Amino acid sequence: MAVAAVIVPERALAVTELDRPACGPGEVRIDVAYCGVCGSDLHLFFDSPEPLAGHVLGHEFSGVVSEVSPDVRSWTPGDRVVVRPIDECGDCTACRTEDAVCLTGVVRGPGLGRQGGLAESVTVPARMLHRIPDGSSLRDAALTEPLAVAVRGVVRAQVVPGDGVVVMGAGPIGLLTVEVLRARDITDVLVVEPNDARRALAAEMGVRVAAPAAARAEVAALFADGPRAVVDCSGNPGCAQDAVDMLGYGGRLVIVGMAGAPSELRLMSVAVFELTIIGSTAYSERDFAEALTHIAEGRVRTDLLITSVVGLDQADAKLRELVAGTGRDIKVLVRPDHPRRENP
Repeated sequence: MAVAAVIVPERALAVTELDRPACGPGEVRIDVAYCGVCGSDLHLFFDSPEPLAGHVLGHEFSGVVSEVSPDVRSWTPGDRVVVRPIDECGDCTACRTEDAVCLTGVVRGPGLGRQGGLAESVTVPARMLHRIPDGSSLRDAALTEPLAVAVRGVVRAQVVPGDGVVVMGAGPIGLLTVEVLRARDITDVLVVEPNDARRALAAEMGVRVAAPAAARAEVAALFADGPRAVVDCSGNPGCAQDAVDMLGYGGRLVIVGMAGAPSELRLMSVAVFELTIIGSTAYSERDFAEALTHIAEGRVRTDLLITSVVGLDQADAKLRELVAGTGRDIKVLVRPDHPRRENP
């Protein structure tokens, strides 16, 4: 048996014992060390028409291999790993395209299509695993998945050192985007964020900040020809027009944050200034590997970003706090064995 935070019909997470089936062909079992709580977890938990009873959330997790299927040769018990939670179909256009993202693979990965990492242990296909480099902690490696989202957004923006970039939103993905830009030596960055505490944290990370009401004036003062790119990590449908109004000629708007509501956009501005609007979904293998390298080489200030580490029994309360916006957390990690032992 293994303990997990399971969604129950009352739309709550209950700490429950589940059976531990043997690994199937091509699978490994991971003892979960840390699992991050993500905005998509909040959407699945709160926004689904009916509670996803019996489901286990969690797709941002690190851990230690504890069991391998007999046909798996590349991994052994004791290996420290982080999971790229995409189970590619192998047949779609994305799977036939270099550096693309299989959407079928996204929705059938851990935390979405199969049991996720809010559990003491979980089985996944061995092809999802990435080895955590020596010297990197399991705690820090748990940020690899959201950092890879930020990496892809920056890659899609096609920016280089010397380019001006505006990041909309100073939540976890927005702040991780700041870290990716810094790791790539792109320092002309403005973060636009309405929340005072999050704006202050972005400033502490060494970038210029502005509240939305002051954003256009700040952009005009900082970027004579407008920013080269705006990376929208806000998930706010009202930000799209603001971003278009900020961009310089030929600039790129990258949509990373996913808004469920429609956005109104004056297309004349897009046409006249020859702007590009582009989406960014999840991450490729290359994006994920870059994210893990940034963490391993100390380019991500994890102590600023990881603001809470809790046990499974506190996961329900943290989800409710995050969706209500009543706390000060940026990234919450759940440690299934908390507080029984320390993980390296």
